[in-house]
Amino acid sequence: MAAKAGVNHGYLSQLERGDVAEPAPSMLHKVAKGYDVPFSVLMRWAGYIEADENSLTANQEIALRYLGDDVSDEELEAVRAVMDVLRSRRSSFGAEAECLDGYLAVDEREAIRAQVLMLLRRADAIDVYPTPLDRVMEVARLVAAGEITLDEAEKRQLRKRFGSLVDKVLHQLQGVIHLKAREVWVHPDLPTLRRRFVTAHEIGHDVLPWQRELAYIDDDKRLRDDVRFRFEREANQAAIELLAQGDALRGEADDSPLSLSALAKLSDKYQISLQAIARRVTEETRQDAAMAIRFRSRTGGIGPYHVYCSPTFQSRFGWATSSLPPEARHGARNAARTTAAADFLVADLSTTFVQVTVETVETRYAFIALFTPVAAIRGFRRLLHVGSGSRRPHTAEALG
Repeated sequence: MAAKAGVNHGYLSQLERGDVAEPAPSMLHKVAKGYDVPFSVLMRWAGYIEADENSLTANQEIALRYLGDDVSDEELEAVRAVMDVLRSRRSSFGAEAECLDGYLAVDEREAIRAQVLMLLRRADAIDVYPTPLDRVMEVARLVAAGEITLDEAEKRQLRKRFGSLVDKVLHQLQGVIHLKAREVWVHPDLPTLRRRFVTAHEIGHDVLPWQRELAYIDDDKRLRDDVRFRFEREANQAAIELLAQGDALRGEADDSPLSLSALAKLSDKYQISLQAIARRVTEETRQDAAMAIRFRSRTGGIGPYHVYCSPTFQSRFGWATSSLPPEARHGARNAARTTAAADFLVADLSTTFVQVTVETVETRYAFIALFTPVAAIRGFRRLLHVGSGSRRPHTAEALG
């Protein structure tokens, strides 16, 4: 049965004994095919599908995210009303969530990459840069939809109650996919690179078979919130796999030392935003590198640091599981002020001081800092702060 399902025998045994508390939907999809039972049956068995007649449906809740964190009851009702009208016209769209930065296990990412690479091969798009999304959509039998609008009678009826909130709900949708009609719509006013990512995200919903089979659960039954947002995260992963063509981007980046100028050239070639390129390369490179990014909100405010590290950098410094060290924050500020690379000293996990270079850039959407180690500084390892109980060494400035 393990061979028929295409899963590890040990994993299947653990699943049958109930030792796996949260089996991934992608794994349940394989098991369902192996046992020849409906995928939705296993999803209900795992508790991922639940009944709730009073709450917002999955489509409505995702659309609601575009209205911001402080949503009034009136805005909530506007979302309900607009999405109900669209649904009544057999347009069961699912909105693309703007920023879902959740964790995916290695085997889940590999499963997504495998599905994407199969689609790219079918489209004869391997090693064609930037990825020809029109060709990919054609092979996937997806078509570009026209503008999503309400007709005048629908608008008049909704505006009597909700006013301009109706237009706000429609405007904030960036991309949607109608799997039954095989239609993808992307907001025409998005910048080019953002439009490519949103398009790839919507293709991602379709290319992952375990998502495609659950596309129509949106009545009195719904996906559990964490699973629904996992699906959006998986679609984001599929999008970057489509645009970066699996391991191709990482391989090209590793051919030379990492720098923001090198990443900018890759951004132009692959037609991926600089912040997406920087994260993808940083997380997959075989070089030592870390990236800290602060996203901008629609109102212009700057958010907290999000840190991403290459495997070798993480094992050496551990930044991804802790806050960005003060030395790194200070170095990033210095580099931003001087608009040039800056060097600073920071301790690694062995308490050895290391010289690190940081480059920064500001884009429309984010502030990005790229960190690359230069050399360990011999003779500093023993100079630790003693007596306070703190494990963090003083900075070089503090040591004089």
